[in-house]
Amino acid sequence: MLDVSVTLALCSLLIYGFTQVLAKATVKSVSPASMVAVNFLVSIPIYVVFLVATLLLVDKSVLRPEYILYALIGATTARGGYYVYLTALEKGSVTMVGSITAAYPAITATLAILVLGEELRIVNGIGITVIIASMVALSYVHGRHTAREGFSRGALILSLTTFLVWGFGGMFIKLALTHLPLIAYLSVYPFILPPLAFAYLKHQKATRAEILPKWSVPIMAAAAVAVLWQLAYFAETGAVAQGAASIVFPLISAYPIVTIAGARILLKEELARIDVILLGAVLLGILLTSIA
Repeated sequence: MLDVSVTLALCSLLIYGFTQVLAKATVKSVSPASMVAVNFLVSIPIYVVFLVATLLLVDKSVLRPEYILYALIGATTARGGYYVYLTALEKGSVTMVGSITAAYPAITATLAILVLGEELRIVNGIGITVIIASMVALSYVHGRHTAREGFSRGALILSLTTFLVWGFGGMFIKLALTHLPLIAYLSVYPFILPPLAFAYLKHQKATRAEILPKWSVPIMAAAAVAVLWQLAYFAETGAVAQGAASIVFPLISAYPIVTIAGARILLKEELARIDVILLGAVLLGILLTSIA
């Protein structure tokens, strides 16, 4: 039987993977600024509910300042990284951007072992190494032969920025969830979402029409992306709260296997033989990492 944290991580993997395909299709019709605005409008009511529930139900003695600070940093990097990811997605191939950013657990897993003292079985360590190495290789080889959508320097820089932000931020998420109830961690979002969204929209010089777009099929798709992303994130944070960060994050990072398969079927992106081999290696890594 799979561990609860592994099960939640795999659910997150599947939802994230499909969401990236839908996001790429949507970004062709909706600007990243509108995607962020819709994401904010969909997300904020949910997190306000978590904040109210925390204030009413959670023992205030566990809400120590240092843990709240960890939660704020973790939440800021998680959502801020997502905004950078959307911009990268507009400039480059979904498979290239998704694969590079998916390697962020290389940082998180290393920090979890060095700082938190998490221990891994040899077979799990091999699985994690296989996943991360395969995703990095995939980002390189697939990026080279998808030049029709661009392998621009801007997309590469934004992808690497997301990789670093998510990698270091994952450590703070784990630190927060080690001491805080999950709803308490999620309750910090009403404090970081407004300034982050405002700063992003201002930087993008978003117009009123982008911030408050007319209801249409692309906007409905953007709302669906926001909802699915939230579900995936809830599964991710639940997995982190239940299990080792050094295992959970690498498992979730394999979501591009779903993204690439979906992009091939729905968006007609190219898939070479080497891609298939590397995707098979990722699946092997998932199996090895999942062994309890």
